[in-house]
Amino acid sequence: MRFIAFERITPGMVLGRAVRDYKNRLLLNEGVVLTPELITRLEGLGYPGFYVHDELSKDIEINEAISQELRNRATAAVRDLNVDVIRDVAKNIVEQILNSPTVSLDMADLRTFDDYTFAHSVNVAVVSTVMGMGCHMSHQDLIYLCQAALFHDIGKLSIDPEILNRPGPLSREEMTLVRRHPQNSYDMLSENWEIPSSVRLGVLMHHENEDGSGYPNGLKGDKIHPFAKIIHIADVYDALSSKRPYKKAYSCAETLEYIMSCCYYMFDEEYVRTFLRCVPIYPKGTMVYLSDGREALVVENTALYATRPKLRLEDGTDLDMLNDASLRNVTIVAENGNELLDTGEIEQMETERKVKEIIEDVLLSPEE
Repeated sequence: MRFIAFERITPGMVLGRAVRDYKNRLLLNEGVVLTPELITRLEGLGYPGFYVHDELSKDIEINEAISQELRNRATAAVRDLNVDVIRDVAKNIVEQILNSPTVSLDMADLRTFDDYTFAHSVNVAVVSTVMGMGCHMSHQDLIYLCQAALFHDIGKLSIDPEILNRPGPLSREEMTLVRRHPQNSYDMLSENWEIPSSVRLGVLMHHENEDGSGYPNGLKGDKIHPFAKIIHIADVYDALSSKRPYKKAYSCAETLEYIMSCCYYMFDEEYVRTFLRCVPIYPKGTMVYLSDGREALVVENTALYATRPKLRLEDGTDLDMLNDASLRNVTIVAENGNELLDTGEIEQMETERKVKEIIEDVLLSPEE
């Protein structure tokens, strides 16, 4: 199974995963052969792409970190602002991730525009929980961290969606309203005495920056709760990598590059290191461009060497970027977009990629 951007979907492709709308209603089941009519019907729904079954990717299995049933339940709980269910769902998310033999964050985003706010909170909760595991948090702290991530944007539910989704700049008053959502979320939770202070603080501070330039209170460094530092990174990661009515989705590599470039002034270095260890740069089942002009499919990621995954060319040839000496000077320059790249574009991306790898090497190197 592999992920194909919508613009490259063609008639005859076979769906690898079911397609559902923002209310979890089944639109197309796994195994359906896509026709021109079906593709046209799906075009206006805002999906970034679909998983398909084909010969090239027949041995690639891509599993979600949590079950679709639990994800749907969590999304509905956030949508309905059911505090008790959200707290229970957080326990279930932590248990599923802890009990999974392998935790995969390889799934590409399959959301529509309509369910962004709710599904975003669930994605942030999953990424935050995995990061918390990477920080060796206790079981109870993982549950509280997951709760905070699920709750972090509930203050946005009172904001006009037209403001949240507007492609153009917001007025000063509208920006003030949006920046108030962490405080609004905190205030909504303060009415429930069963929610611990660590959860509320994680929600309140998730837009605070390391250098004090964040909001709502301009806190710095150690004044920011650890939950908030983790959620801040997971929040930005999911927001940038999501397709919205007013922007395309950043590739995973572009998103990680942005997070690394914001280290120290937006994000805590320790948690950026953890994030880089936990989240794959190139998810399994995605197509990438190589610096020598070839396209390849990501088959498997390599622990601690995120930029050197195992690949497969379109003729079926497998490449091991980490251990094959002949590939030492070959790098991944981009995830596969909608159009083929020319030589000049590949050379430019190769230069940018080398800069990114230098930053990554610094952040992943052992601390002195």
